[in-house]
Parts: sequence; structure tokens; C-alpha cells
Amino acid sequence: MLNTFADFITKHLKTDGHYLVKGGLWLSLGRGFTLLSGLVLTIAMANLLSKEAYGTYQFIIAVSAIAGTFTLSKMDKVIVRAVARGKESALRSGFNTQLHWSIGIIIVSSVVSLYYWTQDDKLLAYTFMTIGLLSPLLVGFQLANSYLIGKQLFKESALLGFWRKPIPVIALLVTLAFTYNPLVLAIVYFASNTLMSGLVYLLVVKKYKLPRLPEVNLVNLSKHLSFIAIVRIIGNNLDKLLVFYFLGPVSVAAYTLAHMPIKMVEGLYSSLYQMSLPKISQRGFEELQKLLPPKVKIAFLVTLGIVVLYIATIPFFFRLAFPTYPEAILYSQALALLLLSKPRGFYLMAFLAHGMKRRIYLSNLSLPILTIILLLFLLPLYGIWGAIFALLIAHLCVNVILFFTFRYAKTPLQQNLVQKNI
Repeated sequence: MLNTFADFITKHLKTDGHYLVKGGLWLSLGRGFTLLSGLVLTIAMANLLSKEAYGTYQFIIAVSAIAGTFTLSKMDKVIVRAVARGKESALRSGFNTQLHWSIGIIIVSSVVSLYYWTQDDKLLAYTFMTIGLLSPLLVGFQLANSYLIGKQLFKESALLGFWRKPIPVIALLVTLAFTYNPLVLAIVYFASNTLMSGLVYLLVVKKYKLPRLPEVNLVNLSKHLSFIAIVRIIGNNLDKLLVFYFLGPVSVAAYTLAHMPIKMVEGLYSSLYQMSLPKISQRGFEELQKLLPPKVKIAFLVTLGIVVLYIATIPFFFRLAFPTYPEAILYSQALALLLLSKPRGFYLMAFLAHGMKRRIYLSNLSLPILTIILLLFLLPLYGIWGAIFALLIAHLCVNVILFFTFRYAKTPLQQNLVQKNI
């Protein structure tokens, strides 16, 4: 049956259906397991913690995510690209480089910790200091999965995740049995994830006998991508920080829960991007300009169906899982429109695969910059709806920008040929 479906995809979508089905099956299983684990934890926290405590916990996670960008945060994408091109030493080299460039995380976390120390909030100060020390290791260890994706070892990636991902969830659930303190929960979250990611990293290095050789090109492209990521992740988390500042932790809790199912669905697209990057890296850009647009159109139509289904069914899910947050239902239905922008990610994978830095900068920076500007203007005026409007408008604008950027983009080689003809 799967072979028949793969043949159908190959025939009608003009792509490698067997690769897509085989890889997609394992990545979907891994992603589905991650979503299920996260859903269990979110339901437990949202129902056991007070709205203030849950909002504070999400505030800590958002600040930590911003602090985590002050390193080579996009080393994972560069490793996938390098490994797909046969550079076996990319993982260990990338891990060492990642640690060297993680001093920014420690500095930012220390500044935040010092701020709360001066505000006589020593528990929050200790929390951010602990997270600052653990985050560089966590980001580095998680690169192991990038090696597996680059080697197209999707089954191994999923299987390792099946035993790694439940441990942090179990650790947090056990902690909830003893305390509802959001600061303690945040520390347990980072500590357990760092420990399990470290074990996976050691297993991958040992199993595949990976060499330790310098990979100079990793740093160059990763620096560009990571600078972009700083602005992007700030844009992605600034909404929570501003909601916390203007409206308080209760509003953060409702807004985060409204966004949570959307992010889970977005995670499925991340799996498709991971699976497509090794293949895209092996094709010429002119070929991709012909192949990708029809596939993106099909992905958009499928996504439209998902959005309609989501809007129709999400009220039942919220009434069952989060009965104390009825206000989040309408927010979540509106945020579902963000999913219509996800197919554009395949264009970004093409830019990344061919190291087109200017296009990468334009495509990636336009969204967070627009989002930040719109958030600062709309959120104080319209509250949570202002944040939602800001996200929708920014994504719509970037869809238009990215379409034309991809359609008329030229590689450096193509540009040189044009100049010579002139």
C-alpha cells in the first residue's frame, strides 16, 4: 500500500515518492511522538498551575529562547547541508565551534540574572543564571540530530527520540507532584533536556565513529544564518514578552495556549523541511526554480484544508483540554491562518542549500523586522488581538516578498554569466 502511494506521488508530483514516504513516515512518527509528549505536559501544566504561574513559566521560556540566539544558533542547518555533501566531520567540528561561540548566551543570561538580583528577586536571578550555563551545552548536543538528517537516517533519528523525549516530560510531571513553582519547573526542563541530549550526542559520535577535523566553511555560513536567527527569534518571542509587560502573566497564559496547537502543526512542516534539505542541496538552483513552485502550490492547498479542519475542531479540543481558558479558542482560530504561510519554507531551503546569503538575509529578516514593528504599534492599542493582527499582516507581506525573491533570484554563477553577456 505504501509503495502504491509512493508511486502515485512520484507520478503526479514529479518527486521521489519512495524517499518522501519512507523518510516522512519516520519523521512524522518522531514528530508525532514529540507533539504527544508536549501536549501531555501542556495539559498538565495548564490545569495544575495557576494562570499567573503558567504565564510566568512561559515568560521564562521566551526570555531563554531569545538568550539562546546569541550563539551560532543555525549551526544545525549548516551541518545538515555539509553532511549531505559528504563531510562526515561536520558534527564534532560544529559542536566545538558551537561551544566557542556560546559566550553570548552566558553574557545575556547573566545580565538578565543581574537585573532580577537588583530587583531583589533572587529566585528568578538564580533561574536565569542556571539556564544560561545549561543552554550552550543543550544547543550543542542537539546537533546530533542534524547529522542523522543530513545522512537521511530518518529512522534512527526517530528511534533515538522515542526514548530521549519522554524523560524531560516525566521529570517535569514528577516535579509537578512536589511543587508548582514555575522557576523550579524551568530549571528541571533545561537540566533534563541537556542530560538526555548529551547522551544522544555521545551515542551518535560513538556509533558512527565520527572524525574530528576542522570544517572552516561551517562557521562562515552559520554566522550569517545565526545573525538572522537572533532577529527572527526575538520577533517570535517578543509578542509574549510584550503581552507579559502590557497585560500581565494571565494574558500570556491564554495567548501561549492559543498559539500552542499552531506551533505543533508547524512542527510537521519542520520535518518536511528537514527531509527536503538534503535532496534540495543536490539539485541546481535553476532546476529548483522550475520544480518547487508547483509543489508549493499543492502544499498550500493541503494546508488550506488543514486550516479549515483546525478552525472547525479546535473549540472541542480546548473545552476538553483547557476548560479554564475559553477566551483562547477564538485567538487560536485566528492564529491558524498563519499556517497558510508555511509552504514558503521550501523556497528558504533552496536559498540555504545554495548558500545565497543575500537572499537568505532578505527572506529571513523581513518577517521578524515587520513583526517587531507591528507588535510595538498594534499590541499596546488592541491587546492580544493587536499581537495576532501583527503576526498575520507580517506573514502576508513576507509571502509576497519571498515569492518574487525566489522567482527572480540568480546564483552568483548566473549573475556572472549575465554580466559577461552585457
